[in-house]
Amino acid sequence: MNCEQNSLQNEEETKVTGEEAKVTGETEGSPENQDDVQESLEEKLAAKDKELNDLNQRFLRLAADFENFRRRTRQETAEIRRTANERLLRELLPIIDNYERALEAAKKDLPENMYTGIEMIYRQLCNLLAQEGVEAIESVGKPFDPQYQEAFQRVETSEFPEGTVTAEVQKGYLLQGKVLRPALVIVAKSRETENKNSCCKGANEDE
Repeated sequence: MNCEQNSLQNEEETKVTGEEAKVTGETEGSPENQDDVQESLEEKLAAKDKELNDLNQRFLRLAADFENFRRRTRQETAEIRRTANERLLRELLPIIDNYERALEAAKKDLPENMYTGIEMIYRQLCNLLAQEGVEAIESVGKPFDPQYQEAFQRVETSEFPEGTVTAEVQKGYLLQGKVLRPALVIVAKSRETENKNSCCKGANEDE
């Protein structure tokens, strides 16, 4: 009886050992299968890396496009505002001219306290224009520049070099650095230039 029990026990152990070996073999697999699995994982990882890189590049392009859009929008808004204000500001300039003439006349005729009050209003108006980017063109004592000035008259003088602006007939103004209205000025010329021009004119008439 003991012999039979020992025999059955050995058979069971042998069976279990065989099944364990089978399971172990199936789990571990052959070297070829392991290489295939690793290669497949590497391909999937490479594909994910490429996908991530593509998404990152797309994000960078979108961010750059959005920044360009914001910059263009700011520029267009500033240009629209400048253009919209330009017409109104240009129409205000003759009013400023007349106010300055009236202020000059009031300085002689009005009491000091009244003149001071009018002058304060004038300064408030000038400050408002300055806030909008309007500034006067400085001309007197500087060389004539057709980009910023128009010559109203040329006069002989020894006080200024030839080609220098001696006086303003009408003030010029800039808006955001661009000419809103050129200054109307008187430009110095020398007697030698006048004589030379007269000689050239006479010679041409003789011919």
